[in-house]
Amino acid sequence: MLIHKIENTHFSASENAIIDYILKNGNKIKNMTTIEIANETCTSASLLIRVAKKLGFNGWNEFKEAYLEELQYLYANNQVDACIPFVVSDDMMKIVQNISSLEKETIEDTVSLLKHDDLSLALKYLRNVDDIDIYVSSQYEPLAHIFKESMMLIDHHVNIYDLSSDSYIRATMSSSNKCAIIISYAGKRKTITNICRKLNEKQTPIIAMTSTTENNLSSLADVTLLISSRELIHAKIGNFATTQSVKYLLDILYANIFAMNYTDNLDYRITIGKEVEDM
Repeated sequence: MLIHKIENTHFSASENAIIDYILKNGNKIKNMTTIEIANETCTSASLLIRVAKKLGFNGWNEFKEAYLEELQYLYANNQVDACIPFVVSDDMMKIVQNISSLEKETIEDTVSLLKHDDLSLALKYLRNVDDIDIYVSSQYEPLAHIFKESMMLIDHHVNIYDLSSDSYIRATMSSSNKCAIIISYAGKRKTITNICRKLNEKQTPIIAMTSTTENNLSSLADVTLLISSRELIHAKIGNFATTQSVKYLLDILYANIFAMNYTDNLDYRITIGKEVEDM
């Protein structure tokens, strides 16, 4: 997303004055000219154009249109800010209410980003493989383990590899009999690019779970399931929204795989559950 690109771009002090102004004023800049914004920031119209070009746009108006469109996505119909869902003055029950609302809004947003054909293709890749290898950022690793346990109880084998460890070595051992799920919000790390290229070489289908920002992961994957992307990368209290979105996508994959062989999977899970209880 553009807001993430802004976070990760180096700006001079004068350029930062412009960035700070548009972040603080949001939609208020819609009807402002470059001269007006330059006057408010004690900069110049030419510097605004330079900022836009640094972010990959041909000019300020093109940048402003993309920025305002993104703001509409980030804040449309949302009661809670995904980055700062509660403030210092909120009491205990207000925090409870806000986190509850945020999680509901996150699921709704994830559903809105989910395309039928992408989900269908992801399930096709997962349906008949011997192993599912999950390459995952550490913050989402506990969610991968929940998915692994659920899949184990319907006799599907899942491996989990932390993207910061020996995951590239694991990718070199992959094959067309495996399917990879790579979970990374930013999807830009060199490690991810190397893993994806190696998996492509090994003819292993890649299902990406990443943000709506175009990145190395989404460009190299066979199919992408989008994570709700209303959180900033750095300026936030926690990963409430992204964690909820990833959990929901993994739950959707599990539920649909279960449904493909519903009766047998239900019987198997009940049988295993009874045997475990008897121990």
